[in-house]
Amino acid sequence: MSTLEQDASSAWSALRNVWPDLAWANSVNKHGAFHHVAVLGSTSVVRVSFAGNHQELTARNSTTVRVISDAGLTTRVPHLLRVHTGGTWSAMACTYVEGAHDTDRPWDDVKDHVAAVLDDLRSARIPPSSLPPVRAWCGAASWPDLVERITAESTTAVKDAARGIVREVINLDEPVVPSLVHGDFGPHIILWDTSGRPGLIDFDNACVADPAVDVAPLIGFYGAANVQDIVDADVFSRAKVLRASLPLQVAAAAALGGDSALRDHALSNFARRLEAGSLYDPAAAA
Repeated sequence: MSTLEQDASSAWSALRNVWPDLAWANSVNKHGAFHHVAVLGSTSVVRVSFAGNHQELTARNSTTVRVISDAGLTTRVPHLLRVHTGGTWSAMACTYVEGAHDTDRPWDDVKDHVAAVLDDLRSARIPPSSLPPVRAWCGAASWPDLVERITAESTTAVKDAARGIVREVINLDEPVVPSLVHGDFGPHIILWDTSGRPGLIDFDNACVADPAVDVAPLIGFYGAANVQDIVDADVFSRAKVLRASLPLQVAAAAALGGDSALRDHALSNFARRLEAGSLYDPAAAA
């Protein structure tokens, strides 16, 4: 079920009792794709998951936040405060990362910052075993089978395209030297402080993998022609393949969490991009 359709009031009420020291009086509630979110002033952020696999998700995400906060990054990132499970939901509280979103900033204004953050992530020395495997959020090794299952009732063109892109992605994984990646990189997870420094949030999909993983969503936000200016040609080539797979990753994650509305939305997005010829590059639309 979509977070927009869920009533999270019981979880918020319980958490006020479990964590009474947090700044609930300053709470501002928001909805993420997979979590309910409460921003508690400028002190902390609490996220609640009602997904069918909420305990697994929260355990994995909390471990990831711990690893990222200890990675020695110069970029500002959240730190884990605490975790709680309440039966049908699980919650995680993290420190607040100061700043505001500015998704409309033009590429020329952000490209140097984006390139610096990508370099910061790549320079982190994190053992691959300390983080979940690539695409753990959407099934990891079972992702190809999940895509096969959720596209079973799609048109032949969509099923064939999905199979082909999944094969392309799997073939990319082997020969690449991995590094730390955010996993959902883009302006929607960057918070700019008053001095113009970027901070990163929402490391749910972080892993040690192909650095092209973080370049792929940038293509959708800023266009391939811009993004190719800040990465090597081989990374950029792989990023275009990964960009084509992103709706299939979201659809699989939604299926795992029992959110049929988000699953169908992501599959429709994939079908629209396929028809428009924009799976690999939004500027290539027919």
